[in-house]
Amino acid sequence: MKRNLDELQAGPHDLLIVGGGIYGAALAREAASRGLKTALVEQADFCSGSSANSLKIIHGGLRYLQQADLPRVFESIGERSTVLRTAPHLVAPAPCLMPTRGILMKSRWVMACGLGVNDILSCRRNRHLDPTRRIPNGRTLSRRDCLEILPMLRTTGTTGAAQWYDGLAHDTERLAIGMLKAATRAGATAANYVKVRRLLLEGDRVTGAAVEDRLGGGTFDIRAGLVINAAGPWIEQVLAGIGRPVANTAPHLALGMNLVIQNWPVTTHGLGLQSTRSSRLYFFMPWRGAVLAGTYYREHQGPPEALRVTDRDIDSYLDAINSCLPGTAITRNDILAIQAGIVPSLKPARPDREPVLLRHYRLVDHARRDGIEGLLSICGIKYTTARGVAEQVIEVAAAKLGRLIAPSTTRRDPLPGGEIPDWASFRRDMAAAHADVPAEELERLLVLYGTEAKDILASAATLTGADACMRAEVLFTLDEEMPQTLADLVFRRTGLASAGRPSSAVLRVCAETMGTALGWTNGRLQDEIAAVENAPTLWQAGCALAPDGTRA
Repeated sequence: MKRNLDELQAGPHDLLIVGGGIYGAALAREAASRGLKTALVEQADFCSGSSANSLKIIHGGLRYLQQADLPRVFESIGERSTVLRTAPHLVAPAPCLMPTRGILMKSRWVMACGLGVNDILSCRRNRHLDPTRRIPNGRTLSRRDCLEILPMLRTTGTTGAAQWYDGLAHDTERLAIGMLKAATRAGATAANYVKVRRLLLEGDRVTGAAVEDRLGGGTFDIRAGLVINAAGPWIEQVLAGIGRPVANTAPHLALGMNLVIQNWPVTTHGLGLQSTRSSRLYFFMPWRGAVLAGTYYREHQGPPEALRVTDRDIDSYLDAINSCLPGTAITRNDILAIQAGIVPSLKPARPDREPVLLRHYRLVDHARRDGIEGLLSICGIKYTTARGVAEQVIEVAAAKLGRLIAPSTTRRDPLPGGEIPDWASFRRDMAAAHADVPAEELERLLVLYGTEAKDILASAATLTGADACMRAEVLFTLDEEMPQTLADLVFRRTGLASAGRPSSAVLRVCAETMGTALGWTNGRLQDEIAAVENAPTLWQAGCALAPDGTRA
């Protein structure tokens, strides 16, 4: 995956996709694999905006069963199975618990009925899955069994718990990177740090975009038969470049925040817990030796880049977290990382209320809505369903282009690194072949890179020193995955910083390896390290560069 701006300019392309989050990446993979000449541009780094904020849960749609939304239940079940099958290194089943109480909707009996119905509806969920990636049936636990896991609920009215399994992603950013790599291997051209300045309009038809190279400076045009605006919270800014009023898929925005915390009392199960301060349900997912707590929402006003997590946000969320389990006292000192992003909402929030979030993806055909041909806008909301939504959108795009395209294969084709029919055997064979690599380090490489870890380990064997594996990993990502900054590398490629700040020694090794390969000055190297150490949230983790490539 190379950043080739000449190829972007060499069009015309069938499709130009604006936005390199999970939906843009899924669209590019779907389009390129079906024979469409595809280009994708992202104004910052891939997966550095809203897609960087996730609870890492690949949902099976159990929550939609409560709403009797069966189409979404079936969609989520199918797409969860697809992710477990095509990215078995990145996603695995994880047990989740929700305490039961009373005799009504949250009772153990009602929950048992719901889990039973869900198991019936998802009876085909484990077809063609590796045994280690199969989703077990749900069940209810007795009060005694529940209290063995959650003894702090002993003095409450807890009657037991509902237990189910969902997919848990070790790294959602690498899901997007994997889709982009698959797209470029199928012929797509992708580039990060390329910003759309305006859409090209000829009469009533969009014919491409004028873009700016935010690393090298300069502007150029990209021509395409159809532009798909998948810019997330920046959708409206892209549409503003037309110079005419058009329909927006998400006119209202909200801040969403997840915290990576330590010292949470339960690390064996994901927990769905209700705050005693409100009826609000929060989820706590064990992840990389810590716990992800989410999600806090409030209305956001102003442009997306103005997002900031305030002290009030943090204090309010800590109060809510601590009200979920008696005796819990999580403080600011327990926060390892703050994930924040902008998500679409349906309407402005009422005073002292959370915003009402968009529940379904939205696709706008601007020919129908605004009389402007050659432009689609897509607003997605869930990691789990990104691939399936992309399949539907590309069908619409092909029809608008008047093109016959190949059948979709993304439901079955593994992502790069995911060609692993038997995970247990793969881990066992890799451990035997690399007995000299510390077990923890080897496991980290396997769950991030899958079969591509073989290339990293082969490269490490040619290097010397205790940090050979890490330097080989950095060189691999530089060659294969287009990081431009140290933040790109440690937050969105290697995951070294996404669960908390890495040690200064680790940052130094990564920065020096990257800097040597890219010809950084010592000043640039120090700036890159400082930018990672001072990033207040993943949203602000080194995404903005000045035109000369220095940090803005």
